[in-house]
Amino acid sequence: MKRAFTLIELLVVIAIIGVLVGLLLPAVQQAREAARRLNCQNKFKQTALAYANQASANNNQFAPLAVNVDAKTCGWGLFLLPFIERNSLYEQYDFEKQWFLPESMGGAKYNATVSSTRIDDFLCPSSPEPDGPYTFSGYGLPMTAYVADMSPIVRVNPELTTYLGLSYNDSQLAGCLEPVPRNGSSDGLTSYAEIVDGTSNTILVAEFAGKDKVWQNGINTGNQITPHLPGASGGLGGWADTTSGNTKFTGSLPTGTSGPGACGVNCSNDLGLYSFHPGGANTAFADGSVRFINENIDIEALVAFITRNGSD
Repeated sequence: MKRAFTLIELLVVIAIIGVLVGLLLPAVQQAREAARRLNCQNKFKQTALAYANQASANNNQFAPLAVNVDAKTCGWGLFLLPFIERNSLYEQYDFEKQWFLPESMGGAKYNATVSSTRIDDFLCPSSPEPDGPYTFSGYGLPMTAYVADMSPIVRVNPELTTYLGLSYNDSQLAGCLEPVPRNGSSDGLTSYAEIVDGTSNTILVAEFAGKDKVWQNGINTGNQITPHLPGASGGLGGWADTTSGNTKFTGSLPTGTSGPGACGVNCSNDLGLYSFHPGGANTAFADGSVRFINENIDIEALVAFITRNGSD
């Protein structure tokens, strides 16, 4: 007599397999995210080292986070290209012309092409894959660039410190790379000496993922970020885009819909730090260290990490 499974036994086996798969999949997903997060942290480390090498080659002065002169505007990432093995792109770029203007409109021959190039070093694998370069036409001329998931922060928005009731003066709100006023000019480059709060206490580059779309508390609104005037808030996210180099830290409400507010991480990618890692976002500090900032961090502590001369 041949032995066989009964229907009930088969159903029990299928149920057990289903339970085991249900237990295994979250563990696999967590392991994959852990690997992606580690990869992302390594990219932050390499960016911090690129800044350190760039400063070492330029009298210990960091590259500007943006050039705001109308005739030759550009963003932070261009200055790092020789230090992340992208020297061929760097040599094509003309710093005497604007980053987005095509040659047919008086721009440089290759600037728009360089600015629209994908740089994997600036992209986090946990973030949604960009569709390609974004285009923004809000200033009357089309501006096309490729996004990065990281950016320096020019300064803390004074609206936030007013909201929090903190007594910072304007100079104390400067981020790590905000231009240093010297001899009546406000375009001086930051040196290590200007980081008074200490390089291990000052954020150099932070995670602002998901751009150029507006993400609020885990939800993609589908809207394109509206870049603000230099030094206001937010930025489209392009590594060569001036608007990204002028990102201010504002904080938002927990919903991410408006600011200032007490949420500084993972509520809005336009108003605060933002990542697709559970629980926080990556940052690189001026000493080259990389730290994962918990999304529940007290916003006053985050303000202290962003400012370079806040006496905090």
